[in-house]
Amino acid sequence: MSSDRIETMTPAEVFPLAQYLAEEMEARNWTCSDVAKRMQTPSGYSLDCFRIEILLAVQDEHLIIDDELIAGLARAFGVSNEFFRNLHQIWLDNPAARVAFRCPEGLFHD
Repeated sequence: MSSDRIETMTPAEVFPLAQYLAEEMEARNWTCSDVAKRMQTPSGYSLDCFRIEILLAVQDEHLIIDDELIAGLARAFGVSNEFFRNLHQIWLDNPAARVAFRCPEGLFHD
């Protein structure tokens, strides 16, 4: 049986980029400062640290996750830029499947 119809799969749950970051940071025993040091973006350590704290604290579809932040996170965690871009895009594309997340406080400070 042939079908010309393409089915679109809808995920049951999607998680914000912040949740992935928090879990990876906890597993590595890293703080925002540790991630920012590894990002090595043109914006510099202070702004990177601030951006990570905002990302962890605010999961909002209007929060701008730009290419520089994606590249810095990819560099810090040793993955491709596309990994973080896709993770964030899936969350944006599926508002009904979003899972609530609250970042652990210990990740913000050294």
